[in-house]
Amino acid sequence: MPRWPIRPTILLAAVAAALLLSACAGDSDAADPGATADLSAAAGTTVTVHRTEACSCCGEYEDYLAAVGFTVEQVIHDDLEAVKARFGIPDGERSCHTNEVAGYAAEGHVPAEALLRLLDDAPDVDGISLAGMPAGSPGMPGEQEAPFVVRTFVDGQVVGEFGRF
Repeated sequence: MPRWPIRPTILLAAVAAALLLSACAGDSDAADPGATADLSAAAGTTVTVHRTEACSCCGEYEDYLAAVGFTVEQVIHDDLEAVKARFGIPDGERSCHTNEVAGYAAEGHVPAEALLRLLDDAPDVDGISLAGMPAGSPGMPGEQEAPFVVRTFVDGQVVGEFGRF
């Protein structure tokens, strides 16, 4: 499987995010469940990204995951409908790629902090999702204007909010 080279802008953004997160780690009043995440926990964890060849933001997302420390495996598909059906991704939560991590599905440009929390909490769900392709989310251009609302789903239905990142 081809590996995408890490783009310097993604690497710098990941380093800046890690520094910011470590600076916030002592803030016990943090309302953001991902604000104190230890991104070093990503090391040794594989995320499989199911995507199409033509999607450039998927490559950017893969670079982001690798820069944080995840091992990234890429699986190219001509059509993602069967993948999304297999993982039970709710229609309203679908994005340009579907990730697999430790038996869970993680739909879209889900921040690393949410992936790590998923692994730590191990909830009884099929997966988590960040609906659409919000500006400023990992791999997407633009500025983050509000916390990203990550939801949980089971059997193709959203069952709750996982957190805001």
